[in-house]
Amino acid sequence: MDRKLSAILAADVVGYTAMMERDEAGTFERLRAGRKELFEPEIERHHGHIFKLMGDGLLAEFGSVVDAVECAVSLQRGLSERNGSVRQAEQIQVRIGINLGEVIVEGDDRYGDGVNIAARLEQLAEPGGICVSGKVAREVERKLAFAFEPMGEQKMKNIAEPVQAFRVLLDSRVAAMAPGRRGKLRSSRWPAIASVLALVALGLIAAWWQPWDSLVQSETPIFDDGRPSLVVLPFDDLSDDKEREYLANGFTEDLTTELARVPGLFVVSRNAAFAYKGKDTKSDEIAAALGVRYLLEGSIRRVGDEMRINAQLIDATNSGHIWAERFDGSWADVFALQDKVVASIAGALQLRLVSTAVPARAGGTDNPEAYDAYLKALDIYNRVNTPQEFAKAVELLKRAVEIDPNFGAAYAQLAWCYWDADINRAVFMGLSVDEAYGKVRETLELAAKHPSTGYYQLVAELMVREHNSDEAVSVLLESVALDPSDPWNYLSLTNALNFNGRPKEALTYLDAAARVDPNSWMDYRRYQTGLAEFGQGKFEDAVHTIEKMDFESRDPWPKFYALQILVSANAHLGRKEAAAAALEKFRKVMKERQDHAPNLLTTQDYMVFRNTADIERLLVGLAKAGVPDLPPLAKAGMSPDDRLTGDEIKSLLFGHEVRGKQVLHKFLPMQRTISPDGVLHETIGGETLAGTAWVQGNFVCRSFPGKLTCCGAVFRNPFGSRGRSDEYKAVESWDQYEFSVVR
Repeated sequence: MDRKLSAILAADVVGYTAMMERDEAGTFERLRAGRKELFEPEIERHHGHIFKLMGDGLLAEFGSVVDAVECAVSLQRGLSERNGSVRQAEQIQVRIGINLGEVIVEGDDRYGDGVNIAARLEQLAEPGGICVSGKVAREVERKLAFAFEPMGEQKMKNIAEPVQAFRVLLDSRVAAMAPGRRGKLRSSRWPAIASVLALVALGLIAAWWQPWDSLVQSETPIFDDGRPSLVVLPFDDLSDDKEREYLANGFTEDLTTELARVPGLFVVSRNAAFAYKGKDTKSDEIAAALGVRYLLEGSIRRVGDEMRINAQLIDATNSGHIWAERFDGSWADVFALQDKVVASIAGALQLRLVSTAVPARAGGTDNPEAYDAYLKALDIYNRVNTPQEFAKAVELLKRAVEIDPNFGAAYAQLAWCYWDADINRAVFMGLSVDEAYGKVRETLELAAKHPSTGYYQLVAELMVREHNSDEAVSVLLESVALDPSDPWNYLSLTNALNFNGRPKEALTYLDAAARVDPNSWMDYRRYQTGLAEFGQGKFEDAVHTIEKMDFESRDPWPKFYALQILVSANAHLGRKEAAAAALEKFRKVMKERQDHAPNLLTTQDYMVFRNTADIERLLVGLAKAGVPDLPPLAKAGMSPDDRLTGDEIKSLLFGHEVRGKQVLHKFLPMQRTISPDGVLHETIGGETLAGTAWVQGNFVCRSFPGKLTCCGAVFRNPFGSRGRSDEYKAVESWDQYEFSVVR
């Protein structure tokens, strides 16, 4: 019996029986037309499918709960428009219920409480309304610009436990005042503009997602999806002190982030805009390259505590200035000035800004001194810097959080600095690399109190490495809601979805990254595209995409991952020479990284696929190309006849305790306990960790919070004994253990 988690939409026509009695033929025809012209296209557009049709209703399944709610809203609004042109007696009204839950899959049909609850919720909805479960409301409340009014716990027929129900408030004026609305928007750089911004609806983004490769390789026309589209060009710094350019850069970035969250406005990324910094490019050329209509440009001048901001909005279709304004104030008023700029631009574009109850301090700060230190640090971090400069950025971030301990975005950026520390940077920070990495987790805990996009992105990065891509996807959707203009949100989502076994969805978010920033991270995008194609078994497409990468680039990471895909895809296609050539490039990259020669253990440590079938697809191709199971050193003294299969590993280790020692490096005592369902507790020397373990093919893998996934092979030791705790040997990429089962 197959089960899966789905969002189920149940729709039912109000007063169906009476309508059929009055006009059977006419009612039937109107219902058929509504289904063909509205319901089926909208459900398909939102990536859902109808799995059951009844005379007066339907049931549809969605992989995304955001898509389900967005679809329901579109359906009700579409019906309202259609009803406006017909007599009241002929108007069709529908109730809709949505639930998120586990369903039983049987062919094209779906069964179980996940479906039944959706049907019961539909019965609670008002005519023309939508009723959702508490699970749905919690999942989407920070991702969609609709409010949810609580209806309390509802007892439902044949459902054991009461279900929390919420009414979707479709009227934005009502939504802004609804008591059930909780303002959880978190600013990534400075305080949320509490008086003007509503939560960003992820569904609005879908309209402008276009295939990234075509956007990159051809001239991009001004894109029109019915919304104003905008780029915030880098503001000029007119201060007498030229060292204050960081202020103009930071102001530009923050303005981009906050404008991107204005409902009904599309804004390209800060990275895309900064490509034009210091260049004399015509407005129509910039608009064509970025696919936008409007350009915002301006300047900042700060003298002592006094500030002047000039801004103007240009319509690229005719190069006309449709708005220009000057804002004067003190540095202490910097946040209020930023609010005024956003509100003025929205007014010029005739966008209504919806009030929300967002707290004044979210991921950002309301302290100008902390903000100044943060912007200085960010300016250093965002450009090529020396280890000394990098260490200076760290000190500035420490200063920012010292001034304002609630400055979540500064804590998140500090965590990224610790994460990015190499040997040279760590030295100037007064730390070892291990000490710097050790500070990542504790700094993130402080950033979690006031989350920002930087916080969510790094947390998700760690989750994927820890074999937890399920939760990483959810975390990154939170980040998208905070800043729809940040391409790294979408690139990170692509990565998490690829390793989660959802390559088609991954490509969708890759398209979104290209729309907000057509020209950055090319090699990384091509790697992710190839990974998604490989995940769908499209080996020819994967080869074609990855071969476009620059394998002479100094950045080893995209090459490290992509070349493994290229080797495996060519091997699956039977192209021995091409696979061998790609493998030789991969060996070169491994040597640059001072790593082992290519082997399947290393691949499993880094290519953290959630599903066994996905990692097996990659490993089978690599093995065909001649990539060995284990590093050369690991093979010493190991006989293939003594190696345990996956089933034997599971029987030996899961539900048991083992004791032994490290035998390759520090010779520390080791004790591990794995429960039958994979809960792992491990003590090596004086360090105790809790994590998860699983069997992957003929390997055993384990992960701990903050650490890279580690896989290994297990061998019987023909010379071992239980008394010496060395009956078995576990062989990993960088370590080996001898052990015996003691309980």
